Amino acid sequence: MKTKVALLFALLTVCLISECTVAFGQKLYPVSGPLAAQTPAPVFSGKISRPMFSKSINFWLLKSWTVANGEVLLGKCSVVTASSPDMKTPGALDSYPPQPNLAFAWDAIKGQGFYVAHVLGNKIYQGTFTGNQGTVLQVESVDNESGVAIDNKGNIYKIVF
Repeated sequence: MKTKVALLFALLTVCLISECTVAFGQKLYPVSGPLAAQTPAPVFSGKISRPMFSKSINFWLLKSWTVANGEVLLGKCSVVTASSPDMKTPGALDSYPPQPNLAFAWDAIKGQGFYVAHVLGNKIYQGTFTGNQGTVLQVESVDNESGVAIDNKGNIYKIVF
């Protein structure tokens, strides 16, 4: 009897601390670039890795994005301090990831000056995800509810949770 209780306790502990990968509705919506010109524009999904019974949905737990043709982009996010704006021209080769920050993408989506007024100096989540078909995606979020992304194909995305 004592052994069964110990075994049950051990099994329950493993289940509680183990991680699972779950899609929670993180979506990439293209707002500028070749994909935004498609009708309808494609929408891509993200997945996070989190403790099995946790209800939190944190941006830094992002594990992958699934994009065009089913390509899966793997990577991770980390917390950084938003740095001085690195202004680029969206779609230009020098705007492709990785970038020190995505100031130009924030301003393209949220309006001119948004990055300086609302992102600069804050702790943000930033990550780079790479696929097996050559796609590179860089993402940023400041509030765990929305964010921006760019890829190496000239697209800018709005991220919605």
